[in-house]
Amino acid sequence: MKKILFVLLAVFTLAACKTTPVYNIEQGNVPAGVTAKQVEKNIVKALTQKGWQVKANNHKVILAEIMVRTHTARIEITFDANHYAINYVDSTNLKYNAKKNTIHKNYNNWIIYIDRLIQTGLVEESYSN
Repeated sequence: MKKILFVLLAVFTLAACKTTPVYNIEQGNVPAGVTAKQVEKNIVKALTQKGWQVKANNHKVILAEIMVRTHTARIEITFDANHYAINYVDSTNLKYNAKKNTIHKNYNNWIIYIDRLIQTGLVEESYSN
């Protein structure tokens, strides 16, 4: 019985540490009528809501970082009034494999959440214009 429990625990532990292909947002669309300044504001707002720190912002490129326990991820977000892109820069302790372009699945979830917040904010901006 103990062997079965040990095997099940090992399987669940390995499943929890699964890596997946790095998820980048290649071309997030910006609704019509939203300015680049509004896009920037919504990106920064989404990042801070999810615990990311903006490390650099030159009004077309935002560099951001998150630190969760012993894990660190850095991303670059480029944007204008029509589109934005979220791209992986580097990480620590997230099982990133450059050859396979894979990373811990939590990283992808972080990017998905940021994208959803950005999209929600941009849609709200487009309705308020």
